[in-house]
Amino acid sequence: MNATEFFSFNLLGISVLVHIAFVNITMGTGWISAMARFLAWRRNDASLEIMSRRVFKILIVHELFSGVWGTIITVVLAGFFPTLLAIATDVIFYPILIAVAAIIIRIPSIALFWYSWGKVQPGIHSALGFVMALSGFAVPMGFRYIFTEITYPHGVGIALGGSPDIARFAVFYNPLYPPLILHTWMGAMSVGGFITASFFVIKGNTSPKFLWIGLWHGVLFLAVQPLLGLWYLLALGDRAPILYNNILGTAQSTVNLLPMFIAKLLVVAALAGLSYVVWRSVKRGAGVAPRHALALGPLAVLTVLLGEYMNDGGRSPYLVLLGETGLPPATFSNIYIRIPFPLVFTILAVLVVFLFGFMATVYYALNRRFLEDLPEA
Repeated sequence: MNATEFFSFNLLGISVLVHIAFVNITMGTGWISAMARFLAWRRNDASLEIMSRRVFKILIVHELFSGVWGTIITVVLAGFFPTLLAIATDVIFYPILIAVAAIIIRIPSIALFWYSWGKVQPGIHSALGFVMALSGFAVPMGFRYIFTEITYPHGVGIALGGSPDIARFAVFYNPLYPPLILHTWMGAMSVGGFITASFFVIKGNTSPKFLWIGLWHGVLFLAVQPLLGLWYLLALGDRAPILYNNILGTAQSTVNLLPMFIAKLLVVAALAGLSYVVWRSVKRGAGVAPRHALALGPLAVLTVLLGEYMNDGGRSPYLVLLGETGLPPATFSNIYIRIPFPLVFTILAVLVVFLFGFMATVYYALNRRFLEDLPEA
């Protein structure tokens, strides 16, 4: 792997990890905000409407960065992996169309949900909230087909066999897709719940009631994750043995990710244990919001990062898997771009610095009340 391939592979990997983390947060908090708004209307509960607005502020901040890193992914694919992008926009055209349509709906619906607050009937506003939330779930519903196809090229294989028209619909029947998308959705709901719980421990936002609502969302969807994860792992064993062997660190592995797999299990166990402790402190929204609940959100995001790293990095040294073998990044790389190694490390280092800058901005936006000028009532 030359310097350009090393750079493009790592840049794509970092971008995907960061983007996935932000997307999980926005999907989960979007649903919680929409549901709280709906219940505030149906129960005539003004406190739930305040919760909805505050949780929606979490979404607004992270949606911005999610879009930035999504754009970086697109630029990397177009500039460094044009062949892969060409295949994706042809064979996987319809899933990408679903994702793009969802993005087109989601961005205006976020603005409409916020700026129509108190200006339209509560029922109409609640409906806008659900459009906003559900459009967020439709984005990965399309893009996750790309991940399943580079892990197990079901539709792409049909296209290469001379039936491209059939292949464009065959991608919808990739056997890896159902466990992956369900794992993604449930994970996002869990992350959104735990991020919400952590948010309402922060000074100025402390609320045992709101913390508890976020907590039970996180716990409920965390409980189904082991089953979905096992389903996906078994599907990989049948369809993508390289990724399966790498995750479990078997003798046939090309890269041993077993330590990371164990680390993820330990983080999930820690998240479950901490959830139990916090649950006892604020059951049914009573009691005092404990400070250690701040760790719930970061632990939930860490599980997503570990899982996504295994799902993507587990393809190494390949980019696309073909059963017992695969195609390396060089197969899809732009041969006209040449970057020397010193510049590679410089660019990646700057990217990491910008990432920490993003994280600091998120902190100040939520904790220093950049959005406090937007009224809650």
